[in-house]
Amino acid sequence: MKRNRFIRVVSMLIAVGVTVVHLAACGKDKTNDSPPVTFRIMSWNEDFRNLMENYFIPRHSELMRNVRLEWVTDEINGYRSGVQRRLADGEQIDLFLGDSEMAPYFAADNNVATLAQVGINDSELSAQYRFARILGSDRDGVQKGSAFDIEPGILLYRTDYAEQYLGITHQEEMQEKLSSWDSFVSVARALSENSGGKVRMLPNSAELWKSVECAMYGLWLSEGQLSVSDETIGHWLDIVKELESLNAFAGVKTLDDDWYSSIDSGVFCFYAAPWLCKSSPAGQADITTVFSSARRSGASFGKFKTSLAPNGFVYGGRWLYCPKKSANMDIAAEIIRAFTCDSGFMKLIALAEMQYVNNSDVCSELAGMKIPNPLFDGLDAFSVYNAAARGLEFSSPTVYDASISRLLYDQTKKYGNGEIRLSEAINHFRLNVWKKHEEITSEP
Repeated sequence: MKRNRFIRVVSMLIAVGVTVVHLAACGKDKTNDSPPVTFRIMSWNEDFRNLMENYFIPRHSELMRNVRLEWVTDEINGYRSGVQRRLADGEQIDLFLGDSEMAPYFAADNNVATLAQVGINDSELSAQYRFARILGSDRDGVQKGSAFDIEPGILLYRTDYAEQYLGITHQEEMQEKLSSWDSFVSVARALSENSGGKVRMLPNSAELWKSVECAMYGLWLSEGQLSVSDETIGHWLDIVKELESLNAFAGVKTLDDDWYSSIDSGVFCFYAAPWLCKSSPAGQADITTVFSSARRSGASFGKFKTSLAPNGFVYGGRWLYCPKKSANMDIAAEIIRAFTCDSGFMKLIALAEMQYVNNSDVCSELAGMKIPNPLFDGLDAFSVYNAAARGLEFSSPTVYDASISRLLYDQTKKYGNGEIRLSEAINHFRLNVWKKHEEITSEP
């Protein structure tokens, strides 16, 4: 699961190397002669800074009266290793952000404080979604990261294609058809046959792999050994092969120009998340993104509905962390508390920014409000997000999971095209894991 690539590209243009921005949050209190406290926050773009300036600082003026915020912005490429290097070197960082892919690394880093050490009690985290807490915790279940926005994965499907080629007009019926991998493949088969191959099931196989990655969190290894069975490996490879045999993938790379074109024509189903398709109730352009940009042609805008995937997945999200060596844990605690524990503040962010926040009580309330999303022809998307978030169940990931999953994905092309047998694909996968991670003790 990844954050908005468009925003990342913008941040890369802004941040050549490291960009540091100084902000005197509310000005120095003239009655206080003590020097201002410098509080350093690290991220890969300007999003969190905007949230701090627009929402947190105005509502916490007393706390921030004598605080000078210093922003450290690194490019997203290499961001995680950059954070860990700075922490290991003892550089002052008081708060930093991480996404779902970085979470296992930051949770395992001894230079990162636990939330209890920061001063946040477990009872304050009770409304957070369980999967978000797991991703923010180490292998012993000790939570270090606290997410403020989460991105439970959903499927978007074209309602016009569903009606024309599948004879389906109701969202509930389509949900049933996409609820298992067997039925998912059956839909791809019917779509190919009935459209004469004009409409593909997915833009690419990499999107589907998001389900695999989350389903296998924490399951690849046992006591330092690659313990997954051949049957499980073959299960994931066979799904891709069946879909390849049906010519179900359009072969366009996610977020490339051809992918944007496929939104309007030729692809039935997309892996998505709230950040990809948020839109204001009135459809104003300032609160639309990615899928909403299909409006530029008008061909597909309003023709999508949402569904859950056969296996739930996470596609982004942002966690807040505090280093152990921070001298300003009290300030960090209040920022984390507001963004990830305070229901009133989180509801404000959710409604103002149309973000899906990490608070099940707030999100259930939002689902009950039936806020229409014009991208989905007025459908309330928050109800689907809530169901997706509540249904996410997986083990605590390790720092090896993403790498191992990618090594298995590398075998899908040759196996899917019939160039190698299943046994060969499995053996190649096991060998490549051992070659890349020699510390994993199960040699093939």
